[in-house]
Amino acid sequence: MIFKEAIRSLKNSRSKAIFFALTFFITTALLFVYFNMAEAAGTEAEIYFSEFHQADVIQLLSKGNISNLMMVFVVIMCAIDLFFCNDFFVKNKAKELAVRLICGATYIQMAMYLLIQTLILLVLSIPLGMLCGYGLLKVLNMILASQNASMQVGISSFAMVEFFSVMVFIVGVITLLNCSFAYKSGAVLLSGGNIAAMKKKEGYGFTNTKVFQLLLNLIGIIAAVYPLYGFFEGEGGLAVMAVIACVGLERIITGILLPFITSFNRKKGTGSTVKAAANGFLRRDIQFSKVTVYLLIADLMVMMSMLFGRENTPIEQLLVIFSYIAIAILQSMTIMFRLETDLSSRGREYAILAQIGTETGMRHKIMHIELRRFYLFVIALVVIYIGTALVSIFMSGGAALSQIAILAASAIIPLLAVWAISEIYYQSILKRI
Repeated sequence: MIFKEAIRSLKNSRSKAIFFALTFFITTALLFVYFNMAEAAGTEAEIYFSEFHQADVIQLLSKGNISNLMMVFVVIMCAIDLFFCNDFFVKNKAKELAVRLICGATYIQMAMYLLIQTLILLVLSIPLGMLCGYGLLKVLNMILASQNASMQVGISSFAMVEFFSVMVFIVGVITLLNCSFAYKSGAVLLSGGNIAAMKKKEGYGFTNTKVFQLLLNLIGIIAAVYPLYGFFEGEGGLAVMAVIACVGLERIITGILLPFITSFNRKKGTGSTVKAAANGFLRRDIQFSKVTVYLLIADLMVMMSMLFGRENTPIEQLLVIFSYIAIAILQSMTIMFRLETDLSSRGREYAILAQIGTETGMRHKIMHIELRRFYLFVIALVVIYIGTALVSIFMSGGAALSQIAILAASAIIPLLAVWAISEIYYQSILKRI
């Protein structure tokens, strides 16, 4: 009975299930290729540190063992993407689980219900991801052969042990998160709560004064702008500059941009329902998804530091470029999942707009304006920081124009793709009103 209900639920939410399976598919292929390439490229680490300073970080990126450096980084990034995907998948099932609680379902039954759905998607996506990864290894070997590289990448037994260990760990953690979150979210919804509510805590004393807030805003602007100059000071500092930029962006968005959108809506938003609603939704989108944007910028900077800030063998260079492209895709999907987790509850706001007389065409216009502004905002940040870093690398002679073009396209094209997917998903929400 539980198995049939799980299958029926997957059919009813096939679009979300496809996204969930697709994320596991891409992650499996990435990790399969990565572990085998890292095993082929791996050597003993060249440098160790007893203290941790900025200079040590730059030296580690420029001289450390690249397979060891990327191992933890790539696994963590894949886990983060899967976490956001899982968050999107489970939160959309919260109401369904709440109904089952009302009907008398036990925690064990809900756990089995989610476990069956997760296992079905994993059984479909993981083997296909491994098969795709095997095909990618063949393609990468052809690229290495075209560059007259003596080393070829094969299937390593040690790499497969690492791969399966990581996948079992990730699947286990996600299964536990599914069960615990489903139970808590169901209980919250039964009690009439809102698990997505965001509470703003006001500051006290001097920290809440205008002078102090203006000082923080000024520091944020400096921190966000300085890396654009620092990129030209050496490729080894790209990762450090990216961290400084993200800290500055956090302050600019929180202390300047979001208050500006709120103030603008209060002063001029009443003149246009479409613009006021689009700005309001945009404000929430940025607030909800800003961390994933920082991750995208920082991750790509780390990849570029490993690619241009050190001497790499052909196989190491190919490993970093492959990881850069895969991380760009995964992190773009993370932005989409984070955004769509919030969009999944947007139907109530549009229902209110419909009740006060907003026409269907106006509601669709609000949607298009909101998504266009949000994704253009994200793309603009990527172009400013990733683009400036790539220009600095090209001007210093660190890479050919063709390589720069590939890296730039790899950062932008996934964002355009998830923009289109978000449009389709948003339209499906509006059709239900």
